[in-house]
Amino acid sequence: MKRSHSLMLSGIEPTKLPEDDDKCLYVVFMYTTGLYSHSLHRISVADLKLSSRRHRHGEGKPKKLPEPILKLSYRRFPGFMGFFSVGSKIYMVGGGVCSAGVKPIASRRCYVFDTCDNPLNLLEDGPAMHHEKLQPIVLGPLNGKFYVLGRTLASGDLEEFDPKAKCWTRLPLIPTDLQDHSVGPRFGYKRDEYEVRSNAIVGNKILFTTHKGTYAFDVVSRKWERPSSLGTVVKLPFCEQSVFLDGLWYAFLSTCRSSVWAYNFDWVKGFQESQELGVRRPYRRLKHSASEIMVPMGERTLVVVRAGFSHSSRRKCYVTFDMCQFACKSRGKPKHPKVSGQYSTSYRMESGLYELLGLSACLVTPSI
Repeated sequence: MKRSHSLMLSGIEPTKLPEDDDKCLYVVFMYTTGLYSHSLHRISVADLKLSSRRHRHGEGKPKKLPEPILKLSYRRFPGFMGFFSVGSKIYMVGGGVCSAGVKPIASRRCYVFDTCDNPLNLLEDGPAMHHEKLQPIVLGPLNGKFYVLGRTLASGDLEEFDPKAKCWTRLPLIPTDLQDHSVGPRFGYKRDEYEVRSNAIVGNKILFTTHKGTYAFDVVSRKWERPSSLGTVVKLPFCEQSVFLDGLWYAFLSTCRSSVWAYNFDWVKGFQESQELGVRRPYRRLKHSASEIMVPMGERTLVVVRAGFSHSSRRKCYVTFDMCQFACKSRGKPKHPKVSGQYSTSYRMESGLYELLGLSACLVTPSI
């Protein structure tokens, strides 16, 4: 069966962020069909700012997205992998093959790509995880470590990665009603009830929200907490992951992904909306966003990445970048951020992208 060119972007959260224009951002695309499972593209911060100035002055159309510096064949590498960076190294974990009507084939392997001094673009085998994870959720860094979970709490496969020791540690199973008779073995759970819908890091706790409520894992005590111990007011009113930056949590509102909101949090009132941010769409031709995500870029700076189609044709696809700089108003409490500066630019993608399903996006910013 011929594979079409459907693709998605996949996620990486930076560990050390660039401060100078000579630094680069790394964008990972995950192809659900086609010749490649993933491709890695490098974009310089200076190019983003230069393209932004050209857009403001109406100079020409968006440039083509830079050619990938790395392509991974779907015959050798799984799809749906999770990504994170440590220094100049990009870790690629889990993933697998998922076909309609067929039991998923998941991977526990780990690959490492060093963005420095790697002229042959070689991947190394990293330490394998203890459990297979088809579509892993990557969280961190938190206290210098990363946490990887399958798409559902019912899998019981939460693991911790220590970059210094280069090893994975199994973490305790969640002591909830997930162990009842309604939940079968791995990949046999009720996905609609226990699938992770959003997550956030608050102090030393990782919060997960599901249709069954909110659960928390304390990375210091290594204990799970039931929703009742957190209080019923603790809810995550946003979708997917949140980004913690300068004392506030930034996320897409669940009901409208194009809206970027800032949130305050305390353990009594939970997440409280601070305000909607005026983060504009950088390119008028991007009418239908298939994916949006945020990545911190250092102090008071956040990147909002969007990918989607033009209004006229699904064959015309664009990737847009909003680099937003914030200033906090000092009037009263809680704090209210204000967008004080914004670089906005867009890239066009190759034609023939017919289906862009399940698109998600993120950036890698290894230190160089």
